[in-house]
Amino acid sequence: MAEPRGRRVLLCIGGGIAAYKTPELVRALIAAGCSVQVVMTPAAKSFVAELALATVSTRPVRSSLLDPAEEGTVGHIELADWPDLVIVAPATANRIARAAAGIADDLVGCVLLATRAPILWAPAMNTNMWHHPATQHNLALLAAHGAQFVGPDRGALACGWIGEGRMIDPPHIVAAARALLDRPKPWTGRRVLVSAGPTRTYIDPVRFVSNASTGAMGFAVAAVAAELGAEVTLVAGPVGLTTPAGVQRVDVETAAEMHRELARALATDPIDLVAMVAAVSDLDVDTAAGKLDKASLLPSMHALAWRQGRDILATLTAERRAGTRFLGFAAQTVEDGDDDSVTAELLRLGSAKLLAKGVDALFVNRVGVPGLGFASPTNAGYLLVRNGESVTVVPSGAPIDKAVLARWLLTELAAHLWSEAS
Repeated sequence: MAEPRGRRVLLCIGGGIAAYKTPELVRALIAAGCSVQVVMTPAAKSFVAELALATVSTRPVRSSLLDPAEEGTVGHIELADWPDLVIVAPATANRIARAAAGIADDLVGCVLLATRAPILWAPAMNTNMWHHPATQHNLALLAAHGAQFVGPDRGALACGWIGEGRMIDPPHIVAAARALLDRPKPWTGRRVLVSAGPTRTYIDPVRFVSNASTGAMGFAVAAVAAELGAEVTLVAGPVGLTTPAGVQRVDVETAAEMHRELARALATDPIDLVAMVAAVSDLDVDTAAGKLDKASLLPSMHALAWRQGRDILATLTAERRAGTRFLGFAAQTVEDGDDDSVTAELLRLGSAKLLAKGVDALFVNRVGVPGLGFASPTNAGYLLVRNGESVTVVPSGAPIDKAVLARWLLTELAAHLWSEAS
């Protein structure tokens, strides 16, 4: 699978009668200039021949999650990383529900959960199933995570009913796929520098002070920026996350190392956006030369010369090149109260940091509550953007997956920080 990127399509075929149309869909995608890899569910094999799909796609069809020949190289992740677009056709009510719930107990489910590529769904089911509140809820949940849909069509269904639910014909699916593959990427040609994760302040060679950052938000920003066409460098603190596709990664441990690598990147090439997502340690200390004895650790801690750590972001903004914009992140604790008072305090704290850090934009979010901040898969907050002497405030809404939030942030920044002419 070494084709150049741009028109790679992974076709996931679900177990519905409309699967009989998929060889035609494969041929039409190839005629439109796409490379097509087919993945089938076990149920799909009851409706369309695996050999037919392998013949028209000129590739072996994948269907088993536990294939030793493929999973020795973690084949389902390789599949997930390969495409520029994933198409699910036919997308049955069952497959939609499983994806909305994040179930990944077969190859298609794993790929849908692991891929960073946009996903185009072509629903196909009985009309009552299509209109059922559970299905509509699942569709809305997938849409909130960035899913795209084409169809369904209205007409005579295999079950004998007439109504919405018929999988739309292959030419329409191909047209929708081409629109997604050909749409402009707003960050193409721009360089983005992202910091992520915590840093460590070593007390002695084995002990350190750090924080609860997992790096998930910073890695999501880096991954989405690359998907949107940017050239991305990620400076990562000590986290156990996989490097996003298309991203150059530099690993660091301490705040001094992070500052050095960020400054080096800024000095090497013009950078359009610096996204300072990392939670840098606030404290610094002269590290003891040897391991402190356990019995004397607490007295030694009192004797250490603690001091405030370097504010990396404020330092970098003070030395900025013309044309470089900075995005800061601020995780704040706010006492419980009514929604208006919590929002007002969060915006007050965010506005103060926006000015103190000298950044062009800042995302402020609350921590210490469920669904937000460190160690949570979701987040929500407010994007503050400087506009001359004024500040534009854009709410992100209810807590959403951090990858979805990253896409929202980068879309908003592209609109607010750069005009179309620039």
